[in-house]
Amino acid sequence: MKKILTSSLLVGVFTLSSFAYDADQAKKLESFYSGFTQKACANSKLFIKADEVMKMLRDKTKVTLLDVRTEGEHDIISIGLKNSIYIPMRELFKKENLEKLPTNEPILIVCHSGTRALLAAAGLKQIGIKNVRVVKGGLASLALANNTKNAPLK
Repeated sequence: MKKILTSSLLVGVFTLSSFAYDADQAKKLESFYSGFTQKACANSKLFIKADEVMKMLRDKTKVTLLDVRTEGEHDIISIGLKNSIYIPMRELFKKENLEKLPTNEPILIVCHSGTRALLAAAGLKQIGIKNVRVVKGGLASLALANNTKNAPLK
């Protein structure tokens, strides 16, 4: 009897685990990520260098800086520009927060180092928001690029 119960349990576990993912979602993701070839990534316009961002800010180019860092990170260092929006990554895809994003200008996404910004950009692109770019190196690279030559004029 124990062998039958154990065998049934094992078959049930393996059967359930083989169907443990959403095939439709996997197909959508496959379609989205299939374009991420080495050549496509190397030629990608998704990333923007911190020096370019600083030049855009200095030239008063219409852009929005989207800060997706955690509340704790934001409390310590925040981006105090009028064209910046702070939405933590964990809240970014809520309807009310997506409605805050501009549709008529580039959105430059920043986090501490660029990793979360890349995830945010990929997600925003998946839902149809195309005007996003990732600040390469994140806030750390912006801090290094912020010097008397590059800093926005007041």
